[in-house]
Amino acid sequence: MRKIHFGKYAKLSIRNKLFAAFLCVITLPFLLLLFIHLNMTTKESEEQTLFAAHKVLEETKSYLEYKAESITEVLNFIAFNEQVQSLVIEEPKQYEDVNLWGTDANKLSKILLQSRYNEDISAIQIYMKEGLAEATENTDYLPLDKLQNFEWYQTYSASKVAFTWLPSASLGQSMGKDMVSILRKIPNSHNIQQFNGLVRAEISQKAIHEVLDHASITPTAAALLFNDRGDLLSSSSNFQNIDDVVNHIRQSGIVSNKKDYWNENFVTGGKRLLLGIKEIPATDLQIAILVPYSDILNSSTKARNRLISIFLMIIPLMLPLSFFVAGSATKRIRNLIVHIRKVRNGDFGVAPLPVSEDEIGELAHNFNKMVQNVSELMDETYKLGREVKNKELKALQAQINPHFLYNTLDLINIMAIESGAKDISTVVDELAVFYKLSLSNGKEMVTLKNEVMHVEAYVHIQNMRFGNKIMFVIDVPVDLYELEVPKIILQPLVENAILHGILEKDSEQGKITIRAERSDNEIVIIVEDDGVGLTEEQIKKIMVGQLSKRTGGFGVRNIIERIQLTYGNKYGLHYESEVGRGTMAILRLPE
Repeated sequence: MRKIHFGKYAKLSIRNKLFAAFLCVITLPFLLLLFIHLNMTTKESEEQTLFAAHKVLEETKSYLEYKAESITEVLNFIAFNEQVQSLVIEEPKQYEDVNLWGTDANKLSKILLQSRYNEDISAIQIYMKEGLAEATENTDYLPLDKLQNFEWYQTYSASKVAFTWLPSASLGQSMGKDMVSILRKIPNSHNIQQFNGLVRAEISQKAIHEVLDHASITPTAAALLFNDRGDLLSSSSNFQNIDDVVNHIRQSGIVSNKKDYWNENFVTGGKRLLLGIKEIPATDLQIAILVPYSDILNSSTKARNRLISIFLMIIPLMLPLSFFVAGSATKRIRNLIVHIRKVRNGDFGVAPLPVSEDEIGELAHNFNKMVQNVSELMDETYKLGREVKNKELKALQAQINPHFLYNTLDLINIMAIESGAKDISTVVDELAVFYKLSLSNGKEMVTLKNEVMHVEAYVHIQNMRFGNKIMFVIDVPVDLYELEVPKIILQPLVENAILHGILEKDSEQGKITIRAERSDNEIVIIVEDDGVGLTEEQIKKIMVGQLSKRTGGFGVRNIIERIQLTYGNKYGLHYESEVGRGTMAILRLPE
């Protein structure tokens, strides 16, 4: 699939590729920014929420502690009042006198009225062991034995604690179910370890809600108020799924431990929550705060949505702009392609492309130069074509001339034999062999045997010219005779040996030896003479062809060039000479 996709991309025009590249340049950084921003925002939101939760929990605990303290002061005032302590144990029979009951009830009412100064207290009731409640029950004075069957009362009465907080429903009353009750034991005036009644203050849920709602730091965060029995006294007004969460907290035993608790991974109902619990000093209350992690993530989600919205607003502007920029960037390339197609179809008369200083400008400049060079080469090729035709005509004539030369030499040879001129016949015969081997039917490569025979014919002719003053020795192994070599590579060397070596001697006599041998996967051919030798300066001139003008155009330089063109620069020719002793021309060829 990747290959197919890449193949489709490769077929796109440069404009579309640039457009796609621009989109990637815009989109990829945005996605990277979005990813980094989400991670950072989520982490920062979590840290801020944790900090806020700690702070709010501490502040709420302190505020509830203050309110609890002010309520307990009122209850302490009532519970330690001497009249209250005596009236809760008065003999009930005496209150058969209604006037006496009314008198004592008025005394208690005056004491209870002082609680009105605390706006959190909705009502105050007194549970009596004896006294007014045993004589005549009303809403303010109730008999203590009404509570004896409740489990919480049995635990509370047996304990040494003075206060307890309860949901009002725990007292079994049909009224005040939306209230929270705080009870204070009325101690015996003679033994503080015993109590003869209870004073109960009712606190409305509304008053507690106002405090707990301030602890809701996120839209669905909640604050809960428990007593040490795990009873839920109150919760913030936005708390949902109350029963499931409360049951989970109860079952975990967190509240009954009476210790501060903090858990950032509290899971209930498949949801992750932040749970923090703090004990309110001098009470049996604990305040709990719950923050769903979905609220923490919502802030990150809002930030993400803002970024995406911005991106979606930018994209409609960037798409046409990117397409326009891609088109502008590739316009000159498209013009270049048009010119290339014209040139491909043979139209070399296209106008030169405008040139700038950038990379495309360099391409245009090189294209203009290439078209100019090709046009010039085409003109030159046309001229060369005409010259080739002329050369072909001359080559045809050259093919006729050797045959004419051979036939003429044969005729001269026959006439010399008929006339008894043996020397003339020998010269003509050697000359025919020389030219026949020189031309070699137009072949560029000949055998080493043919080269040796060619040199032999040349030396015989020279000996007839100079009176047999040149001794010619051939020392070539037979197994090398069939080696193919470029033609006419020995005759110019022998000619140089005669003209610049032997004939420079006073006696004009000398010896030329041709040797051949194998050496390190190479063939070494040596042309050696015992002439006057060559100086370093003369060798340099020979190597550049300045002393070989009499060799008919096949100089030493020509030999070197043809060998290197055929076999490479590793092979060639060099001279070794000693003035007065002779010279060696050494050829190196591949085996």
